Amino acid sequence: MPPKEKVSKARVSETAFEMTREYGFSSVTARKLAERLGCSTQPIFRAYENMEELREDLFYMSTDHLIARMLAKKGKTPSYMAIALEYIDFARNEKNLFELIASVDDFGTATINEFLKTDEGSQILGKITGTGSPAPAKKIELFTMFWMFVHGMAALITGNRLQFSDREIRAYITKAYEGFIKTI
Repeated sequence: MPPKEKVSKARVSETAFEMTREYGFSSVTARKLAERLGCSTQPIFRAYENMEELREDLFYMSTDHLIARMLAKKGKTPSYMAIALEYIDFARNEKNLFELIASVDDFGTATINEFLKTDEGSQILGKITGTGSPAPAKKIELFTMFWMFVHGMAALITGNRLQFSDREIRAYITKAYEGFIKTI
């Protein structure tokens, strides 16, 4: 009899990621995950000490997925607009992943200022602020104000608290960005 195929940590996390996308993390249990993987729960707990550890991995996988989408966005739209629209699109169409990212638990993630010092953060900051010459502290201030607005809008749209067309979203983002630019 051939040995049973081992279920890798990568396979567990990828399957849990897809389940989180479909149903939200609160619906991902060890039993349901094992059923989807076609195994017992033993390989899951061999890969992860507990479900909270898996949730933390899924948080980072979701964040990486979102950042990759925002950095890949190109087009005729101004960069700040493209990133904001991509974030809102992610919140709308990947609601379960957005909710995981926006959860109160931070898993020791960086503050906005710390994130902006990373390669990805610097790239996003550059897209938000463009090639103008405000001082670095002013660029960070602009990003922080703008991002609070965009994140709030995304959360409200995802929670069905706002019902805006894409055109209305663009108009509000433009007004907010232009208003924030005037303050720095």
